[in-house]
Amino acid sequence: MIALDRDPSAPGFRYADRRAIVSTEDESSIERLASAERVDGLIAPGIDWPVAIAARIAERLGLPHPISPETAALSTSKLRQRDRFAGAGVPQPPYEICSGAEEAMAAAERIGFPCVIKAPDRQGQRGLTLVRAAEDVAEAVRVALDASRTATLLVEEHVPGVEETVNAFSAGGHFYPLTVTDRLTAPLPAFGVALTHAWPSELEPAEIGAVVEAAGAAAAAAGIENGPSSERRGPVGGARRGDPRYQPRARGTCRRRLCALSRRAAR
Repeated sequence: MIALDRDPSAPGFRYADRRAIVSTEDESSIERLASAERVDGLIAPGIDWPVAIAARIAERLGLPHPISPETAALSTSKLRQRDRFAGAGVPQPPYEICSGAEEAMAAAERIGFPCVIKAPDRQGQRGLTLVRAAEDVAEAVRVALDASRTATLLVEEHVPGVEETVNAFSAGGHFYPLTVTDRLTAPLPAFGVALTHAWPSELEPAEIGAVVEAAGAAAAAAGIENGPSSERRGPVGGARRGDPRYQPRARGTCRRRLCALSRRAAR
C-alpha cells in the first residue's frame, strides 16, 4: 500500500508499506504515480475532495472502483448535491445560490435570519458562517468566497438541533444502515465544528427510522450502489430536512469501528 500526503510527517504514513510526498489534490501527479506503480486500485477514505480524484483516475486507468466519477463528483459540490436531492425529492432546507454580497443579502432576507452562508465546494467547516443579522452578511460572504473554488456561495435556512450521521454500506444497490450517531458540536463561535459523535443516538426509534429513510434516499439519488457512505442530517419537525451532506466514504476511524461492532452485534 502506498500512502500519499503533502506533509512528510503525516501520521498515516506509518501504516503504509511506502509513502509518497504528493498532495491528495494533485490529480496529475497521483495518476502518474498510480500508472507507474501499476496499482490495483485507489481509495480516498479520509477527506472529500480526493474522492472524485480517485474515481476519475480509476476510470482512466481501467481500475475497479465502487463509484463512478459522476457520483464521486457529488462529494465535492454542495450545489450538485442540492440539485440531485431536489430532483429526487430528498428533504432539504430552502437555499439559494449567490455570487456576491448583494445577491446574498437578498437571499438571506427571503430565507430569514438566522441563516447559513457557506462555500459550496469546501469541507471541514471552511467558508461556513452562521449569520444572525443583516449586518453580518457582508463578512460571511467574504469568508465564503475566500474559501470557494468556484466564486459562488450558498445561502440556506439554519436548521437548529442535533445533527445525526448515518454510516452505511451499499451492496448491489441495497442500502444497509450500520450506525446512526448524534453529532455533538462546539459552542459558538466554532459553528458546526464536531466535538464527538455519540452512539447509539438518543433519538426515538421513529426518528431514527426517518433519518435512515432520508439517508437511503440520498444514497439512491447520488447513484451509489456499492461501497461505504455517510450522510449528515438535522431535524425540522418530523420531516428530517436539515442540511444534508452526503459523502461516498466512511467518516472517521471511531465510527468505522462502531460500524464493525454493530454488524457483529446484528448477526
